[in-house]
Amino acid sequence: MKKTTTKLLTALLTLCIVLTLMPMTAFADSETYAVKFYPGDHGTMTKNDQIPFVYYGIDDDVNKPYYYKLNVSETEILSFAGSIINVLSPSPGYEFAYWTADAAVYQVDGDTPISAGTALSSDQIQSKITVKSDVTFTAHFKQISEYPDRSEITNATIEDVRFNYGAGDTTETSAFVTPVDYEKYDVAYECWQQFENNEPVAAWYSDNGSHGSLPTFTKFEGGKKYVYSLMLKPKDGYSFSSETIVTVNGQKVSAHFVDGFMYVPAVKTITASTVTVIDVVEINDATVNFKDGDKPVFTGNVPDGANYALRAALWELDSKTGLISTEPEWGSEIYENKITAFEAGKTYYYGVYVTAVGFVESENTSYVFGPDTKLKINGEFVNYKRYENDTSDGSDGTLWVITDLTMTPKANDTSSDSSDTNSDSKDTSSNNSGTSTNSNSNTDSKNPVKNNAGSTNPNTGNNVSGILLTFVIAGSGLVIAGRKSRKNK
Repeated sequence: MKKTTTKLLTALLTLCIVLTLMPMTAFADSETYAVKFYPGDHGTMTKNDQIPFVYYGIDDDVNKPYYYKLNVSETEILSFAGSIINVLSPSPGYEFAYWTADAAVYQVDGDTPISAGTALSSDQIQSKITVKSDVTFTAHFKQISEYPDRSEITNATIEDVRFNYGAGDTTETSAFVTPVDYEKYDVAYECWQQFENNEPVAAWYSDNGSHGSLPTFTKFEGGKKYVYSLMLKPKDGYSFSSETIVTVNGQKVSAHFVDGFMYVPAVKTITASTVTVIDVVEINDATVNFKDGDKPVFTGNVPDGANYALRAALWELDSKTGLISTEPEWGSEIYENKITAFEAGKTYYYGVYVTAVGFVESENTSYVFGPDTKLKINGEFVNYKRYENDTSDGSDGTLWVITDLTMTPKANDTSSDSSDTNSDSKDTSSNNSGTSTNSNSNTDSKNPVKNNAGSTNPNTGNNVSGILLTFVIAGSGLVIAGRKSRKNK
């Protein structure tokens, strides 16, 4: 009896081991899936044993001789669609429209499923999806004349192409298909060609292709001529024709129907704008003399025709104490303590915020500051230093600085001691710390930063306490100096 029991237990144990191993074997077998391609209605697929790809093999189904089947692992990327499509032959009057799969497929490098029955373009199948089950792709065809309004693109609209390049600007992709046409066509590439003596000498393409023998450039040079072109390609199910009208940035342009694409040459010719660095910034009629107990006032203007504007001025005692001319509209958070009246025996530092006019369309020139731009206040040159954390070299058109012009009111005196400045400057001030004058600058304001270097070293300037604040200039009522109006593009 004991021997019988032992034999039975041994048999059961063996059976358990076998059953345990079976799922592993089944799982291993399921890692490879059969992928079939059928032509669908209104199409045929010609048998072709010379298709230039082999994964695990291509099989014929004796019951359906016009399909191809191959075995693909879940880890493989489908990359054979182009070869399959090449052997499709639609019935007369029909053309290929899209594929569908009878099971979910998956985006490469992700677990996002594409549901069964979803329309798939040839581009999607090619190298962009993988499979995790047996799946059959069915080709769908449509009558060429059945949906003329849907299939033929009568108008193509391109928006937001950038044409205002200046010296040193980097080439960039900017053309967009209007949202209502996303499903119809794409921008195949954009092109800028550099011309000299009416001949192209260099080119740039947005798709990183050469499309010719010209050398490639990536930055525009001031004063040189450039010509913009682009190529449009239709998406599956749509087509261009010689009658297709192309519009770029709201303007109808000449276009050519070439091999199913729309080639749009010479859309725009530009001369890259030059950049002019402003050598000297002049601020006149600034009030820089105060007596003990005087309230701060701010005045000042720039010469007529200047390519810059005085946007703000300030007095600073130390990193926590000061006042900006545009408070309380902007800049109120820079100083913890506000100067309400000047005190005898204390030294105050003068600072300014100046912006360049930027791009002047009539001159095709952009005005900026440079690291060597000089500053003159009331006819006298002053040294200055940019605020801490302001790393600008002036090329952004901003000059936010603290100067070595200082002012120390004396006690019980009718005048104050002002160093490094013209003491005869005319006081045209009013008792309004938020004084505004006739600036017409349309240049965006720089985010000024407060300085916190001690007041004992005016030549090094004051530091900003590490806080960079964003200021919003609310119209011409917040500026304190004028300039001649220029269009900023």
